[in-house]
Amino acid sequence: MIGIVLVNKPSGITSSKVVVKLRHMAKIKRVGHLGTLDPLASGVLPVCIGKATRLFDLFLKKRKTYIAHIEFGKLTDSLDIDGNVIETNNIVPAKEEIESVLPTFLGEQEQIPPIYSSKVVAGVRAYKLAREGKEVELKPSLITIFDIKLLEQVNTNTFSFEITCSSGTYIRSIARDLGFKLGTLGTISKLIRTKTGNFYLENCVDLDNLNEENIKEHIVPLNVVLKDYKKIELTNTQAENLFCGKTIKADKEDDTYVLYDNGIVVGLGRVIDGNLKLSTSLKED
Repeated sequence: MIGIVLVNKPSGITSSKVVVKLRHMAKIKRVGHLGTLDPLASGVLPVCIGKATRLFDLFLKKRKTYIAHIEFGKLTDSLDIDGNVIETNNIVPAKEEIESVLPTFLGEQEQIPPIYSSKVVAGVRAYKLAREGKEVELKPSLITIFDIKLLEQVNTNTFSFEITCSSGTYIRSIARDLGFKLGTLGTISKLIRTKTGNFYLENCVDLDNLNEENIKEHIVPLNVVLKDYKKIELTNTQAENLFCGKTIKADKEDDTYVLYDNGIVVGLGRVIDGNLKLSTSLKED
């Protein structure tokens, strides 16, 4: 069993618990997700089954798109409404004010992650230190915001935004920073991931609709998952040599390729200076 299940994660559950549920359904230990969603957040959560977990690095730097509801006039310790309120005010920016500052958020920049995050500080997850009431000082991370636009005013003090950004970007930090930029406070009240890489929300299955009987039906096979990547069809001899640790000649430009053997995805390979070497085996046991 190998492939990816595209789960529409519900709000109120951790990404890790989703993995545990799918591990039980699929009756396989090797299960892992491709990028954490906060408990508050819902939306696209690709979950790898079997050796597909080895594709983590391949999808690590994919762009992600979110619909974020930002409540102005409130700041919590977690930067979302699940946290403890630490400051409030009555300053709600006008739509025109918000739109005037959004262009300043575009591009590559340094971002301070929330203290309630999975960042590691002295070998300990930041959120664990924060829960213990310890001071957490996080270094800025280099992220990119490709697009950010105001969608609508949801209620008196809440606006919705569509944000496309790089992996490693914290939408909660954007809410905080946008609030500060507008002379007020900002906190995430709702967050939906609508896209990550080539995985879209409309192609996801609700977690409640998955069970032991139908889990296999929802596993997207590797030839579909990797269809947009460059590929190399191996001969039987080439496949045998590669999986014995040998390098073979390949008249291809330097890049990573999906390797096929008799039409079946068997791994990823890297071509360097006309030589192909196996980088990741995806052969089922």
